[in-house]
Amino acid sequence: MSRSLNAPLSPNEEITLRRVALGISCARDLSQRDLVRLKTLSLVEMEGDRLQLTPDGRLRYKTLPRATSLTDAPTYEELVSALAERMRKEQNQSQNES
Repeated sequence: MSRSLNAPLSPNEEITLRRVALGISCARDLSQRDLVRLKTLSLVEMEGDRLQLTPDGRLRYKTLPRATSLTDAPTYEELVSALAERMRKEQNQSQNES
């Protein structure tokens, strides 16, 4: 078994791994210390200008408690679309109340 699959992670490193897995944070917004450790363990890598999980990183992520299925996670575009729709509804509601 690869060391990266059973090496202990701090709570902060686990959170960073989850954020990379779900694509919810930019690399610049994540703890550089956590990223260095996760890269050393070959759990994350840079692909162009974006962080992503390595194959070992995906396996490790799946072993975390309450890990969301990566196939069930919404895409960035779906999140932006949902947020835009919510903002439109709130704007319409506030205009109707005026």
